Amino acid sequence: MEWTAIILAGGKSSRMGRNKAVLPLGGQTVIERLIMELQKVTEEIIISCGQSGDYAGLGLPVLPDIYPECGPLAGLHAGLAASTHRWNLVVSCDMPFMNAYLAQYLAERALELESRGAQEGEREIEAVIPRVNGQLHPLLAMYRRSVLPGLEGTLGEGCLKVQQWTSGLAANYVTGEELSRASGLPPEQLVFNMNRPEDYQAAQSHFEQNNK
Repeated sequence: MEWTAIILAGGKSSRMGRNKAVLPLGGQTVIERLIMELQKVTEEIIISCGQSGDYAGLGLPVLPDIYPECGPLAGLHAGLAASTHRWNLVVSCDMPFMNAYLAQYLAERALELESRGAQEGEREIEAVIPRVNGQLHPLLAMYRRSVLPGLEGTLGEGCLKVQQWTSGLAANYVTGEELSRASGLPPEQLVFNMNRPEDYQAAQSHFEQNNK
């Protein structure tokens, strides 16, 4: 099974006050931990980083945005443009609990839907997106590379809202219950992201307790 992982690491981290991806957590930086988990299940990992130079030593392709200052959609666009596979997992760099089982389940779901020609309306499925507690999480999702031309059009029109773009895709939605069973993660950790210092402190406490 071949697919690409795209780590979005180009955010400004304005609420955190420092680059979230390189914060230490459990003896590694957050992005190092993500890479370690993803390497268990895929061979192609891309870091889409805007204009940051913090990731040169990680040994992976590091991509600047083709559409600068256009947020996470620009990061996804750059990753899809560089990908060599039809299906791509996008994951935000501030999701410290994401594990290989979760990534593998989303990838298998996308490829299984493709193999049986699943459709939404009259279109083949283009995305597999978690819906946890009624909320969509398009920055931890699978996307078919065929969405790239439409994404370019969206960026060219100045639309930067991720959920506005994904609402136009033929998407399949995965529940939090399914993802918890597949990943072994409790619901509160499935899509946990570190936006603020207190989120980072909560993640630190978890890893410290587990490493005792």
